[in-house]
Amino acid sequence: MKTHFKITALRSLFFILLFTLPICLSSCYGDGIDPDSEVETLISNFAANGAVSVDRKGFIYVSEYGRFVNTGGNGTRVFKVSPKGEILDTITGLSGPMGTAKDSKGNLYINNDNNTVRGEVLRISQTGEREVIASIEGWPSSIAIDHDDNLYISNYTAPTVHKITPDGDVFTLATDPRLAGGVGIDLDSKGNVIVANFITADIYSIDSDGVISLIANIPDIVIQNFGIGYITVINDVIYATGIAVNYIFKVTLDGTIDIIAGNGEATQIDGPLLEASFSNPNGISSNKYKRTLYISEYTGVGGLRKIKL
Repeated sequence: MKTHFKITALRSLFFILLFTLPICLSSCYGDGIDPDSEVETLISNFAANGAVSVDRKGFIYVSEYGRFVNTGGNGTRVFKVSPKGEILDTITGLSGPMGTAKDSKGNLYINNDNNTVRGEVLRISQTGEREVIASIEGWPSSIAIDHDDNLYISNYTAPTVHKITPDGDVFTLATDPRLAGGVGIDLDSKGNVIVANFITADIYSIDSDGVISLIANIPDIVIQNFGIGYITVINDVIYATGIAVNYIFKVTLDGTIDIIAGNGEATQIDGPLLEASFSNPNGISSNKYKRTLYISEYTGVGGLRKIKL
């Protein structure tokens, strides 16, 4: 009888620990972030300072936007990087490339050749063939892709978000003055498009009917019109770069905002999340299945940084 009681008590204790540990981690560190997580530099002295995307196989694409000169960036390359930080391929012959996305057929899409009046969505096939599939007025800046290979394009100088189907049909998903300044873009689990405004640090949700709602404004981070660089969404939690303040933010869909990484200093130092530093973190994307963030840096020596949540 005593033995049976001990076994029952141990089982009860095990289940209590099993269910309370994730709650503790979530409440203390937000969305189950490991308290021992650190910022790691995968590549230092890296020219790619723009958008970051991760394909379905876990490979990372980082754009070399370069610096703004006259009517666009002076960068010319997109780098393909392994999860361990090895540069596997360099795509050249581009013009100020920004957002990228890879579809299920292996095609790579790039917002390219922006001149602040119009930009092109370039498709590069697995065999290297290049085709402009859309020319969009304004300054198409970043790309998100859904499971059906539909593309969603944010816009920096026009108040729009566009949708491009796998067949190449181009639609305006939403038009609203609040969308001008849009850069970071991703989707939540319901298929809503999440857009972050680079200039205002507002984050919006757009449903399938094009209805826009404000999720949050990250306060006190805009310096000389530099607010939120890019965003990524994991399990309906938004991760955003504070490009001018050198922080990485976590924003829930109900508008709760937390700093999860960075100490505010503009330099490249690895270490525990809130002790590490970034040099103007800009691009951010994630391996959603492995809960890993990849972050580019706009200034300094440049780098591809990694956070395992």
